[in-house]
Amino acid sequence: MRGCTIIIVYLFILGTSCGGDSPNADTAAETASQVPPDSLRQLYQQYRAMRTDTLPAKQVQERHKLYPVDQAPMDTAFFVFREQLLHAVQQHDVFALLDAVDKDIRVSGAAEPGVAGLVSHYGLTPTAADSLPVWPILEELLKAGGTFSENGRAFTAPYYAATWPETLPKTEYAAITGSGVRIRSAPTLNSDIVKTVSYELVKFLQITEEAETIGGESHPWIRIELSTGQKGFVYGKFLARPTGYRARFEQNGPQKWTMTQLQYGD
Repeated sequence: MRGCTIIIVYLFILGTSCGGDSPNADTAAETASQVPPDSLRQLYQQYRAMRTDTLPAKQVQERHKLYPVDQAPMDTAFFVFREQLLHAVQQHDVFALLDAVDKDIRVSGAAEPGVAGLVSHYGLTPTAADSLPVWPILEELLKAGGTFSENGRAFTAPYYAATWPETLPKTEYAAITGSGVRIRSAPTLNSDIVKTVSYELVKFLQITEEAETIGGESHPWIRIELSTGQKGFVYGKFLARPTGYRARFEQNGPQKWTMTQLQYGD
């Protein structure tokens, strides 16, 4: 019965978004697959100009480091698709999100396959749209760069999952995702600074039971070990694991992209 309910909700959402009776249908921007090349390039230039937090298109290689990279701007259609999806996520637009996912999307933890599983697992209903935990997850993924594979026909985000070194066990290590991040002697802002690092690959040792709110955001502290053997604590906002949330996008037609995976865990 639960599976039937989810499918009915999914069909209702699709019917509303495709039928043109929804207010979202009137205000949504054209997708990359619906615009001619000249207009697509114009959209690309507009989105590029709007981005103030761009990441480098080429990843710097350095031992014990994992620097950010974002190859998305190398493909006009994908970049426009991603920016439009990011806007939809920020607007908590369930209709636009479902329009951007593949019908056979693979979703970790979902009880049903495909879009029905995505709807069920993340509670994607219009009435609960603003309070869904999937929005911050997707927003972080869409802002965290990534790289192309399969001759440019697939894109994986975030960058630290897409470019994780094969020599490091994913379950044992993590990446510092900021510049000038302070490693402290204890899980508190008042403790001594052990070292300041940037984009360091570190060993993941232990997570604190309670989160601390700093600057309006709440994260736990993580005990880590640096490549030098020094140990300390880093605020969770600046640490990411390759086994965390990650997404895969695939090209399935001229200028047409969809999200085919939303996964977490090993």
